[in-house]
Amino acid sequence: MPDFDNNGATIHYELMGSGSPLLCIAGIASDSASWAPIVPLLADRYRLIMIDNRGCGRTKAQLPLSIRDMADDCAALLDKLGLERVDVLAHSMGGIIANRLAVQHPTRVRRLVTMTTTPRPLRKATELMNDMENLAYEIEPQRWFRLLFQWLFSEPFFANVDSLRTAAMASTLYAFRQSPEHFAAQHAASQAHEPVDVSRIACPVLVLAGERDIIIPPDAVKAQHAPIPNHRFELVPNAAHSVHWEAPEAVAKLVRDFLS
Repeated sequence: MPDFDNNGATIHYELMGSGSPLLCIAGIASDSASWAPIVPLLADRYRLIMIDNRGCGRTKAQLPLSIRDMADDCAALLDKLGLERVDVLAHSMGGIIANRLAVQHPTRVRRLVTMTTTPRPLRKATELMNDMENLAYEIEPQRWFRLLFQWLFSEPFFANVDSLRTAAMASTLYAFRQSPEHFAAQHAASQAHEPVDVSRIACPVLVLAGERDIIIPPDAVKAQHAPIPNHRFELVPNAAHSVHWEAPEAVAKLVRDFLS
């Protein structure tokens, strides 16, 4: 359970697998555990470096939070591990952090894969997060997660009521579950962040969107990444926002093909 100190925070990260280093940056309300479905499909080829962003998991940081600090944490982690340049896989808010990393520390990112993210916040997503932030203080965690799941997953996830109940309970009982205060702080950081000019991203970028994503629709993902000089857009069929949970095999294949 390694940790290191950087700029007033204690940053937690996990290492799994062997091979070429792949830095994994999770989205809002998610930590290193959120990569579980895809880890077995990548760990045979990549050394997965999974960081807990400020405000989540086992990382400890004072509030308020900022995207810039989270990007700097990633660069500092590479320094700690003695890695000059790595590939990066990022989901949702993690994509915002990864874009900042690629612009702020251009020599550190060899190739970048972003999943279901837009460089600039969408109004619908912002309003959803505003509501989820308020509800986090008002309702019990199990109900909160059941509501969140409706935005993260597509119809098949809800086919089995027992599985849905089990997933909500597991999220509620997770030992490092994010507090309402830290969810609000991460959301505030993403809203306060001044988006980077993605046309300045020099590395090759694979842009993934979920066909059924109702938070960050594919058209918005495609349009906002269009200015990146060297990018490729791919649609993940039959998947909503959490593409690596609903279609881990498809996502892993796209990642492996792109990085190889």
